[in-house]
Amino acid sequence: MPISDSMKNNLFLTPANDAIQHLISQLYTATSRIELQEFRHWALAQLQSVIDFDGAIWSNGHQQTLTFHNHTLFNVADELGELLLTHLSINPMADVLLTNLGQPIDMRDLLGDDEFYQSEIYQKCFQPMGIERILASIHLDERSGLFTLLTLYRFDRSKPFTQQEKAIQSNLLYHLLKSAEHALFMTLERQAGNEAHTHLGICDAKGYFHQAQSSLLDLLERHFPDQTFDRLPEPLLQVFNHLIDSNQKVKANPSGEKIQLKVRQFNELYLLEIWPNGPLDILSSREKQVVDAINKGMTFKQAAQHLTLSPSTVSNHLYRIYQKLNIGSRAQLHALLNNR
Repeated sequence: MPISDSMKNNLFLTPANDAIQHLISQLYTATSRIELQEFRHWALAQLQSVIDFDGAIWSNGHQQTLTFHNHTLFNVADELGELLLTHLSINPMADVLLTNLGQPIDMRDLLGDDEFYQSEIYQKCFQPMGIERILASIHLDERSGLFTLLTLYRFDRSKPFTQQEKAIQSNLLYHLLKSAEHALFMTLERQAGNEAHTHLGICDAKGYFHQAQSSLLDLLERHFPDQTFDRLPEPLLQVFNHLIDSNQKVKANPSGEKIQLKVRQFNELYLLEIWPNGPLDILSSREKQVVDAINKGMTFKQAAQHLTLSPSTVSNHLYRIYQKLNIGSRAQLHALLNNR
């Protein structure tokens, strides 16, 4: 039986597809073994196994502020980032990328070679950096307003990007950003001091997200329906502002909301921990320490020694805990804690 054109295409693409699937698997499995500060650079190096490119910029920003939060530069000079910002108004890609989210844009889609190599943007921005071919795409998370821009460069004018390479970039951009996000939050979750069962995010001093776990956005949607979450919802924003203005890290229960918030400094930003109210969230810090000791099977005397309290003080704390939780025994306390 003769082989059809579609079958020929599938046969041609199978090795590439296998390599892509292998790369996707690598990206996610490496999140636990590649150091966070190296992950994005490492991921771009792996991307070269399926798309041939010489340099790249991987940037993150926010739709609302139209500013970049960070850049990862791969085999390109640091000054390229400054040149791109300086000449943004004459870069034909800028507006096109924002109106074609998720679609890879080759500079050749916008300007023919003759026009591009005579253009001001080429001569002022790309030619000094040795850049001859450009392929870029933007992914936007519509819930958080966060966007990721990936731009690949080639230094050889005789090697334009192909349609197949554009399709590969379109497929892999999502996995690059999600694996990097996973690596970040895995690192944060391993750090001491996090509350149990929390959802994490990173925001600036105005409450705009720089990173947000999907589970955090899910939680906000349940408690604040019909709102967008490019920044913290107003009730949480008020608590957030109070905590950072008063230089506190303490969790707080926004009035009328059934969620908790904890804030701490994260470099020049803020790490957020948000979680639904649980049975222990109505207890004081000391009462929680008593509960933890009792739940570990300590007697009053052992708990008192552990907490540097008298046994009678531990007993009084436990009485108030039972009242607050509307229970009457250790067995009920244990059941409540282990079923939450």
